[in-house]
Amino acid sequence: MEKEHVLSSVNNAIKILRSFKMENPQKGVRELAAELGLGKSSVQRILATLAKEGLVRKNSETNKYELGLSVLELSSIVLGHIDLHKEALPIITKLANTFKETSHLAILDNLEIIYLCKVESENSIKLVSHPGLHNHTHSTSSGKLLLAYSEPFLVDTILDKGLERFTSKTITDPIEFRRELKQICQKGYSVSNGELRDDVTSLSAPVRDYTGKVMAAINLVGPSNRLTKRKVEWMASELIRSGELISEKMGYWKR
Repeated sequence: MEKEHVLSSVNNAIKILRSFKMENPQKGVRELAAELGLGKSSVQRILATLAKEGLVRKNSETNKYELGLSVLELSSIVLGHIDLHKEALPIITKLANTFKETSHLAILDNLEIIYLCKVESENSIKLVSHPGLHNHTHSTSSGKLLLAYSEPFLVDTILDKGLERFTSKTITDPIEFRRELKQICQKGYSVSNGELRDDVTSLSAPVRDYTGKVMAAINLVGPSNRLTKRKVEWMASELIRSGELISEKMGYWKR
């Protein structure tokens, strides 16, 4: 019963947020209650909670509510990822076609990575990946790269949870893992050689936003027997260059 009440409150909060329109950006408690068929006390409680989180605010002149700045922050994240996907897609498509391997664009989502897009070539190996799929951070090249450039507390959280072993090559020692992240920052790219799946190698390079912060990773994935050490070095240089091209399109200019 309590769970149903919580879900009902969440549903009503969403209805209230969606009720604000461009042509009618401000609404009072009574107006919202009548429009949505809710009790005034319920609307008042929900608005107070939304206001506390910055999702709505009370206009002091009209004494009505309007959407808050937190909504703008959330929409900026969504729009940023839409722009990122649009700008990155032709570049990772070129990477996939040039090297005849699979290429992804990924971002951090809490303690995992999530793929925003995936491009395969005619020679790509079959990978269990697709846009929207979450994957591990400590055993993938994209995950390790994003962790290398993330806030220290995130790395601490990952290590506190423990590094699960997937293959004999998965790094599970915290000291070794921290050393790996440091080396990634020094090289400017990361490699996962059979750390998630045996005989599969991936490498990743950073994509930065206009402030220079690493916001995403692009990668190339293929069978380890094709991705020799010499080829990985060649691919890495092209991958880094591609990441810089996307970063420029996102407003970042390397000084």
